[in-house]
Amino acid sequence: MAERLHLDQQAQGFFEGLWQQGDHWEFESSDFEQQRYTRLLALLAGRRYPRVLELGCGAGTLTRQLAPIADHIVALDISPTAIARARTLSIGPASVDFRQANVMEYNPQTEGPWDLILLSDTMCYLGWLYSCFDVGWLASQLFAATRVGGHCLFANAMGEFGDMLLLPWLVRTYRDLLYNVGYVRETEEIFQGTKHGVRIEVLMTLCVKK
Repeated sequence: MAERLHLDQQAQGFFEGLWQQGDHWEFESSDFEQQRYTRLLALLAGRRYPRVLELGCGAGTLTRQLAPIADHIVALDISPTAIARARTLSIGPASVDFRQANVMEYNPQTEGPWDLILLSDTMCYLGWLYSCFDVGWLASQLFAATRVGGHCLFANAMGEFGDMLLLPWLVRTYRDLLYNVGYVRETEEIFQGTKHGVRIEVLMTLCVKK
């Protein structure tokens, strides 16, 4: 219990420190990020998702773009500053519940089942802070909380450019946890782009619960 509390405090302190400086990842201003969102939404096109769970929503940039294809979204982030900023957004037509919460301490089954669960650049940070068992357990809980026929969209930047959290083999290992707990791949693509002169790939995998 003490160890998990320490991890919670470490995670909140890290992300809160970044969000207090503004949009550290440039989710709102970067052409690369906007193009990435366009591709993510294209993977989701053609369906409606009545209940959506977004893990690691930040300040809600992607949440706002999910709203037209959803009825209700629960969007979680560990940073109070990010959530406060997200709550200032005008989002519609979906009803959106922004919450400050540690994804690892949230039980997705309590409010499920979900028609779509979204993890965008979330698993790499969870894998950095938490054990493989903990991240695997989260994957199993997400699967259990997904409606039969529902989807999980995994997206994570990756590349060989010095950020050890984004090594391609490691990102694929996180994706494979979703397969191992029961999700079936429906479609997958790799988005490629450049940000600050660095070539980045984003692995995007849409899984379904059969």
